[in-house]
Amino acid sequence: MYFVLLSFILSTLSTIDGQSCQATFNQFITGQCSSIDSCEGTILASYLCGRHVCCINTTLPSISDKCIPGVDLGILNNTSRGKFLLSALNYGIKSAGICDNCQAKAAFLAVAATMTENFTTDEAVKSDAEFSADDIKYGNSKEGDGSRFRRRGFFGVRGRTIYETLAKLMPQNEIVTNPEIVALTNNAIGIASLIWKNPNLLNESILTNYTDGTFYGFSMLWYKLTGEIAQLAVAAKYYSIFLRQLECGGDLYSGQGSACKYNETHNGLCLPDCIKGLEDSSTFCGCSGPQGPQCPNSPKHIRCCFDSCSQELKMDLGIVLDASGSVGISNYQLQLNFTKNLLSRVNVGLNKTHVGIINYSNDVTTLTSLNRDYDLGTKLLKVDEAIYYSSGTDTARALIEANTVFSYENGRRLSAEGVTPVIFVITDGQSNVPAETIRAASILKGNNIILVSVGVGNMPDLEELHAICTPPASENYFAVSNYGAFEQKLNQFTSKSCSEPAPVSPNITVMIEIIKDKYKFLKVEITTIGNKILITITLFNGNVKLFYSFTNRNPKDPVDFIDYETETKDDDSSRWMRVKSYFRSSSMKTNRASNGEIRLVLEKPDTNVEFAYIGIKGIEDDNQFEVKFDDCAKVNCILSSSSTNRITMLLLIVSSWLCL
Repeated sequence: MYFVLLSFILSTLSTIDGQSCQATFNQFITGQCSSIDSCEGTILASYLCGRHVCCINTTLPSISDKCIPGVDLGILNNTSRGKFLLSALNYGIKSAGICDNCQAKAAFLAVAATMTENFTTDEAVKSDAEFSADDIKYGNSKEGDGSRFRRRGFFGVRGRTIYETLAKLMPQNEIVTNPEIVALTNNAIGIASLIWKNPNLLNESILTNYTDGTFYGFSMLWYKLTGEIAQLAVAAKYYSIFLRQLECGGDLYSGQGSACKYNETHNGLCLPDCIKGLEDSSTFCGCSGPQGPQCPNSPKHIRCCFDSCSQELKMDLGIVLDASGSVGISNYQLQLNFTKNLLSRVNVGLNKTHVGIINYSNDVTTLTSLNRDYDLGTKLLKVDEAIYYSSGTDTARALIEANTVFSYENGRRLSAEGVTPVIFVITDGQSNVPAETIRAASILKGNNIILVSVGVGNMPDLEELHAICTPPASENYFAVSNYGAFEQKLNQFTSKSCSEPAPVSPNITVMIEIIKDKYKFLKVEITTIGNKILITITLFNGNVKLFYSFTNRNPKDPVDFIDYETETKDDDSSRWMRVKSYFRSSSMKTNRASNGEIRLVLEKPDTNVEFAYIGIKGIEDDNQFEVKFDDCAKVNCILSSSSTNRITMLLLIVSSWLCL
């Protein structure tokens, strides 16, 4: 026993940088043991290096283009390996022909990061016994094929079929007889770009067609590339990260596919349902209405959705239109058409979405206000009355007017009504006086109005546009290269509005009605002395579930996420509790408290967070209740022992679920 232990210790200690190592199948491929950070080459699976990795020295083709300068590759940033990989990825992206396509670059990086476990290995690492399960998958036909043709390279080439296909395109590399050369970085990056732009490899169109900044599009890309959805949640999170890092004009959003048959009488849209692993990123997934069957030729989470978001959307919406001379009359007309299309999707009505529209250049005109013209037809007629001024760009004056339009005196509704105030500011370039524009935008944001800036034209001033919008700019700034791209962004705006939590203030009560399986999202700012908020729910009818999070803007029920085999850990920070109905009917009470209340205290965590996000889901057909938020510095937030025990028990149940 002592000898075995001593041998193990000596073996571990002898694993130092510079020790020789070799590939598993081709022992002529040799390298040296090193740390991950210092490896300027290919990392192959090896049992010879202990805690280090087997690094194969690899020479990359030279390239002068910098398609992704300064991108943070996570743990590898500013390391020797990070710099080596940036060079390789720049080459691959350039070869794929997507150097000028921001969203495609982000998707390329997301696939590579996922397949290489955040760039820490270049081939899958398992035992032969574990790989044996793949001996009959992915075109494999012989014992040991699962290990021999394991996943390798930036795009996770796996299985005999794709290896043989690549061998026909790259016969000089002897890929089938020497499969590990697929992992060598110079080959791997070339194969990745070849797969990206060669439809014959996937029997599909080029992958760029699916890179539109949506979870729907990326889901289709991943499915075409892998044939499954395993690890899709991981890849989607990477896609979201790289979209922000590359400043692609907004974060990942839901997106939608073609029309589908929901049932015999209604059509729907193909939308991406939420999948396990995205519990902390649920803003860009889910159906706001009933779900139908899986959409044809799609992964299993793409479902036909009878989406009711626009029918239930309730907000105070502002649109600020740029009528300056640099826009041009034809593009201005496209801008008006976009406004009409947006209005047709946001549930305009007296007790629904109220709309104010401002048209500006050097002059400013309020086409319609929040407190008049409540029907859609009248709003559309007001848009037709807009005048193209063709002069300067006084954005500051337009925003000052927007502050008047969005005053409570002129129709803005109280946050207690659960109405989200959102203003889209569309401009084609620099304003007359940027400092005044930013100051006017700050006043609107100080009044708890969400500002979304839309940069148009070839040279938008990002500094000013980022300063106009509500932070973070990654969520509330959209770059649009031209007005013709508005149609592509329309779904993005609608999706964002449907998922935007309504801001509420402490010490108020919100009355809410929701139907079965629908959500209402709220957010309350934590600025109290004690950093505690008391939530009191009083149910009048039905059942609801309450969810909260300090990081996820749309906390949802864990059961809404499709379960599938994944290699990630569930790191959702949401917690939930179920609130049962205290009144089954108007004439019969349960043995619950007579006032039908349940109280929950949210305490701000140690991390730097500003808001508590609340998700409320309807359980029965008709759910009526009120939610009250109280500042614990002003009310007694001490819970009764029975309430405390009930909450503790429910949170323990959730904690157990999260560990499964």
